[in-house]
Amino acid sequence: MRFRPLAATVAGLALAACIGLGAVASLTGAVPLLAAGLPAWVAGIILWPDVPRRVRIQSGVLLGVGALGLGIGWRADGAVDWQTAIAGNALLIAMLGAVSFLRLIAVPPTSPAQPTSRGRRSLATTLAGVHLFGSVVNLPTVFIMARRMSDGQTLTRQQTIALVRGFGSAAFWSPFFAAMAAALTYAPGARLPLLLMVGVPLAGVGLALTYRDVSARDAEAFVGYPIHFASLWLPGLLAGVILLAHSWRPSLSVLGLIALLAPTVSTAAVMLTERRPARLLVDHVRYGLPAMRGELVLFLSAGVMAAGLMSLISVTGLALPVARFGGLEAGLLLSVLVALAIVGVHPVIGVAAAAAVVSPLDPDPSLLASCFLAAWGIGVAVSPLSALNLALQGAYALTPLQILRWNGPYAGVMIAAATALFMLHPGA
Repeated sequence: MRFRPLAATVAGLALAACIGLGAVASLTGAVPLLAAGLPAWVAGIILWPDVPRRVRIQSGVLLGVGALGLGIGWRADGAVDWQTAIAGNALLIAMLGAVSFLRLIAVPPTSPAQPTSRGRRSLATTLAGVHLFGSVVNLPTVFIMARRMSDGQTLTRQQTIALVRGFGSAAFWSPFFAAMAAALTYAPGARLPLLLMVGVPLAGVGLALTYRDVSARDAEAFVGYPIHFASLWLPGLLAGVILLAHSWRPSLSVLGLIALLAPTVSTAAVMLTERRPARLLVDHVRYGLPAMRGELVLFLSAGVMAAGLMSLISVTGLALPVARFGGLEAGLLLSVLVALAIVGVHPVIGVAAAAAVVSPLDPDPSLLASCFLAAWGIGVAVSPLSALNLALQGAYALTPLQILRWNGPYAGVMIAAATALFMLHPGA
């Protein structure tokens, strides 16, 4: 879809303002978070005509549910939490926009002169590549690698499994993933070190299981991606700095740190390495930031829905038939969220709704956030209706049934592995 130039420019500037104000609001408190939410809504309204129809329908439903909940709450006690509705996901959006700048400095090389790689070693490096680059660059990594690995029209079963699972498992731990932003937004108080204690082992299980499954089907014939990891050192250093800063002072917002550091470090690197840095940065603001229009509209709408559900629950006293949120309950919630993802519910919708429903149980925020991360990573890989799998189906003659059949058993094993880790969680 082509952008309307003026609309894209204004929306890009509004999103840049959201990033800057989000960082200031979360790290210093000098401005309210509402200041970051308002420009995000400006961008969302401007870009609404450019959003795919399917996303507009989902967003309309979310806005309707949120408005209904807020309306019931207003009739009951005369109060409307309109600030949460407007700014509830502002930091999530700011972080998502900030991370997009990392694509300027960490993209898998695409030189056609590199020889095609095959066999088990190629499988291992392809899995590592899509996992690590995907943890920073997100979806574009999969599309770049798929174009090189395919014959131009199709991907094999082994290639598809390696790409979608290797990418999805990065959601279990990556601080640069939208999953992490959603988890930290809807489980405030979650500690990044505790999230990594669950997410990194879970990612290891997912990658090992994927390697085993692909190897079992003629691994020597696997055509992979000839990847080099040199361009990952700067994002890796950035992730280390964020983890150390948060460990040193847990009160520092992880989302705020990413919103501050990701664009700053990327801009500095571009200024030092590119011949026309200003043009590259301006183009990213004009076209790169507005390209997140689908996620932007969905996340804004999910924030309204979450505020409405919380208002509804507070005035009606709705409660789950359990007294606490422990490891087993986290595993059950994970199963529900993955099932919702399979039938096409975007992970952020499931996460926002779940956060409102389980909040009366006063769950441990790190346990709840780990559940959200696991649901996002598994759902992205197994759901035929995830953005990743829909794009691959459209480009490489894959069918929804194939995606579900190839990855369904994987989802079951990963839910069991995640539940076992939840049971060992200090907050369970």
